[in-house]
Amino acid sequence: MPTVPSMPSGPSEPTPHVVIYDLDGVITTRDTFTVFTIEQLCQRPLRLLPAIPLAIKRLFLRDDEHRRITGVRIARIALRGLDDPEFARRVASFGHRVGRSGPWIRSSAVERIRRQKAEGARIVIATATEHRLARVLLDTAGVPFDLLSGTTFTTTPTGMDVADHRLAERKVEALRELDVPVQDAEFVTDSFTDLPTAREARSVVLIGASARTRKKFQTAGIQPLPDQ
Repeated sequence: MPTVPSMPSGPSEPTPHVVIYDLDGVITTRDTFTVFTIEQLCQRPLRLLPAIPLAIKRLFLRDDEHRRITGVRIARIALRGLDDPEFARRVASFGHRVGRSGPWIRSSAVERIRRQKAEGARIVIATATEHRLARVLLDTAGVPFDLLSGTTFTTTPTGMDVADHRLAERKVEALRELDVPVQDAEFVTDSFTDLPTAREARSVVLIGASARTRKKFQTAGIQPLPDQ
């Protein structure tokens, strides 16, 4: 029996270009969760007493891991006594408020993301900010994205506490766990804390970074591309 020739298949769809964005300092102009934490402390001034010495100490710490641990301790003080529904309500309220704030959102970065998304890019947001807060902020500001990787919190007997702080090395680990091809991606950041992700990415673009941060990346052997 003669064989039936197979029909030629059409061209395969190209793999979408992946662009990974940090949130704070890139899409926003401020550190979102830090300001949220400060607001929570100010609503209950007695919490400021144990938090102030830690905040002062954190200013002078140079080791990133010690800074991270101290930041978690401050957040733990600020969120003491909260359960998850109340925490979710507060982060949603804060996210809506700052997402509508012109000074809070870097409009040029938002337009860059919208353009890339329209051109077919897959947009990934990787942030140390709590994931629900980040999502509400991004949705309110009209920032399109395909995947969000953010810090998670858990309920404890004393209040909310960090479960998975997606900062520094943990940020890129979480992206790998989510099957994001970091090695093929463009990574956009403003912070040298993101060096582990920058080292793995195909290319790096700095938005909102200081001259000192740019120099530190270059000293580490990473030559950022110009923002386009």
